[in-house]
This record gives sequence, C-alpha cells and structure tokens, in this order.
Amino acid sequence: MATRSFPLADNLSPKVSPFWHRIFPINIDLAMKSIFGVWAAYFVVNALRAVLWGAPDHSHSLVTYLVTAVISVTVTWALYRWLIVLGDRTAHALLVLTVPTIFLALAIVYLTDLFLAYPTPVLEHITVQHNLSMDMALSHLFDTAFVDYLILVGWGGLYLTMANSRKTQAALIHSRNLERVTRESEMRALRYQLNPHFVFNALNSVSSLIIDKKNGQAEHLVDGLADYMRSVLNDDDGDMITVEQEIAQQVRYLEIEQVRFPKRLSFEVHMDDDVREWKIPALIIQPLVENAIKHGVARSCKPVVITITALRDADRLKLVVANDGRMHTGGDKADGTGTGLANIRERLVALYGPAAALFAGNDNDDKVMATIIIPDEEQVFRDYCL
Repeated sequence: MATRSFPLADNLSPKVSPFWHRIFPINIDLAMKSIFGVWAAYFVVNALRAVLWGAPDHSHSLVTYLVTAVISVTVTWALYRWLIVLGDRTAHALLVLTVPTIFLALAIVYLTDLFLAYPTPVLEHITVQHNLSMDMALSHLFDTAFVDYLILVGWGGLYLTMANSRKTQAALIHSRNLERVTRESEMRALRYQLNPHFVFNALNSVSSLIIDKKNGQAEHLVDGLADYMRSVLNDDDGDMITVEQEIAQQVRYLEIEQVRFPKRLSFEVHMDDDVREWKIPALIIQPLVENAIKHGVARSCKPVVITITALRDADRLKLVVANDGRMHTGGDKADGTGTGLANIRERLVALYGPAAALFAGNDNDDKVMATIIIPDEEQVFRDYCL
C-alpha cells in the first residue's frame, strides 16, 4: 500500500501555543496571515464601497460582507488543511485548486445566503433581495460564487508559492548547517591528527638532548614543552584564534627550541597591526615552524634565522614562515615531512575551500619560504560553491 507523506513543521514559523498549532499545523504564520489578510481585505474594500458609494442595487449591507468574510475564512481554512494533506504533490494541489474549489466557492455563497435568509429558502431570499426571477436568482448565485472562486484560487496560488519558498529556505538553512557541522568535524579531526604529529617531533627534540647527555637542558625542555602543549593542545580557545595568539604560541615554542640550539637558532617576527585580530585556525603555522627547525636548524652547522611574517595583502591575510637554507623536494615524506604540510592544506580546504592556499619553495636569497594565504575572516564557513 502506498504511504501518504505529511510535511513536517519547519523551524521558521513563530512559536505559538499548542492550540493554534493544532489548527494551523504547517506554516502557521503564512496560513494565518494569508487567510485572514485576504478576507479582511475583501471585507474592507466592500465595506468602503458600500459606505462611500452605496452597495450594488442597495441590497448588500455591512452584515452581509461580514458574514461572507467569516464563512469564507472557515472554508479557506478547510482548503488549507486539504492542501497540507497533499504535501509535496504539487500537481494534486493544483488540481484541487481548479476543480473542487468551485464547490467550496458555491458553499460560501450558499451558506452566507442560508444564514441571512433563514428561515426563508435561499433562492427565494435572492429573488426578493435583488428583485430577480427564480432563474435569474440561480444565475446570480453562480456569478457570486465565481468571484469567490477566483479569490480562493488566488489565495491558494499565493499560499503554495510562499510555502514552497519557505520550504526552499528551510532546506537551504539545513544544508548550510549540515555543511558547517561537517566542516567543523573535519577541522577538529585534522587538528587531532596534528597533535600526535607535534608530540612526536617534541619527543624527538628531548631524545636528541638526552643522547647528547645534556640532561639539564632536556629537563628544562620537558618542562617548557609540557607547559606549551598544555596551552596549545586543548580546546579552550576553540578551533579559531587570532593571528596574535597563534604567533605568540609559536614564539614560545621557538624560545623552547633555543634551549636545544642556543647558538644556531634565532628568530624574527613581523606582524602588521591590522591583522593582529584576524581569526585563523589554531596551530595553522605550527608545522611550518617545526619543519623550519627540523630541516633548517637541525641539519645546518651555521646559524639559521627563522622569520615569521603576518601581513595584509589586498583583502587576504598572508602568513609566511621563512628560514635560511634550501628546500629539497622528493623523498622527504619518508623522513618525517609531508604530514604537517598535508594537514595544513586539508584544514584550509575544509574551512575556506579554494579561497585559501599553501605554497612552499625556495626564493632567490637562499631561503625556504612557506606561505599561507587566507581570505577575509567573514568567509569562514561561507558556502563558496554558490
């Protein structure tokens, strides 16, 4: 047996009492405003015409228009409930508006005249009120019903249009929220992937000092690394921090690494004032600093300067980590590189899509340059495909 699908209430409608939700279970604000609005306009227009210019053939009164409006609201509500039962079957809804609505319009006219004529029969009441023959009275009833039919069809088309627009808007919001959650989960997973990568490199640094029998420096390094990792590997600050916070963490890390390389490691920081509060992913330049130490300082017998630069380039943020030396391509991944850079690229794609990038290579001054390009912070979680 085929099952009938009923539309679920959306989250865009206002919060009202359960009583009104039982009467208007779907799109309560659209239904109430359109139903009462259409028939209130009908009553006001006809009432003004009757007051200012006189009713047609002097047979209509404010009471007539008021009774018609009240009955019409009830009948339109019944049409509304019929349409929501049809759900997403637009073709069936249009069929209802074209054929069965004729009988609803006749019901409005008949019930109105029945109420006003009681206990006189309806057609007899029409002949008296409009000074018409019995045949003409029936024609008058159908003519009046045709006007109500046009109003019902117009309301139905308006409601369906607004309801479909509401449904599309709700679906778009749901899609974007789902994409936001997916990206946040992906970013968090990538950050967790980076944590053991960082710990592995930190333990290598401690191991190097122990092998060199520099126990005092190793102990000092362990204490410093413990404090540092406690501050950068927790989630208290969330996945997004300011440029100033990120660089401050890396400066602290470089100061710790200077314990290992007191004569070979020095660093410089250049940061424009207008990018200090720019939000970026936490630990986004950490792998670049690690690579600069591991493949620049640790492998060199000469002093190496690591430079961290943060500046605005047009409407984008440029983060640059540079160190003296040359970058050798191919075969490095087996030696421990590659994971950090891949992690950065994946995080940038997950957060910004194609609007961000990472470039690494050699410049003409015998320096290794790793550059991260990040768009304006307002583009975080923006649907870049639209």
